[in-house]
Amino acid sequence: MTDIEYSMIGTRIAAVRRSKKMTQETLAEMLDVTSKHVSHVENSTSSFSLKQMIRFCEIFNCSFDYLIFGDERNNMLAELPNDIVQILKKHDPQEIDRLIRYLNIFVEMS
Repeated sequence: MTDIEYSMIGTRIAAVRRSKKMTQETLAEMLDVTSKHVSHVENSTSSFSLKQMIRFCEIFNCSFDYLIFGDERNNMLAELPNDIVQILKKHDPQEIDRLIRYLNIFVEMS
């Protein structure tokens, strides 16, 4: 199991935010938290909820793996065509089942 450097998560969050030239206040509004909370997160004295972390990744188009571990551990979704990623994100059982059937046919034909 990998050791997580918890103090580095806030540092990476701050670095991503700054790289996009966004203020703590603007990020706080987008995450529906206070700017003080954002400051505490960036200084590693508090943390975002899982929902807020996911929203942060969506806002900045960054990997959850990067924020937690400091590197990209799973590039699989990034390498899939966007249409497939959208099907997986919708969690529609019928669409996922159809995708699996297509993939099985593709594998059989190879």
